[in-house]
Amino acid sequence: MADENEPNPQPDHVVMPRNSNAGKLDYTYIIGGILLWCLIGWGLNFLLHTGWIVFAAAPIGAVCGYFLARHHQRHGSQDEGRK
Repeated sequence: MADENEPNPQPDHVVMPRNSNAGKLDYTYIIGGILLWCLIGWGLNFLLHTGWIVFAAAPIGAVCGYFLARHHQRHGSQDEGRK
């Protein structure tokens, strides 16, 4: 029989730390969205011979990146192997 004073070799539960890259991921999506939409705006400026589309595309990219980061946090793939 096992001695009652011995520690349990198997813990009853494991506490997993919060994902430390969550804040960095937000900034990555926002900066990526700004860069992508500025590139699209630059191309449209070149095709349409305007000068304002790139400046309108930058805030659109920031907002899209923000919403993509939120969506990834809510619906991102969970590691099924972790307990």
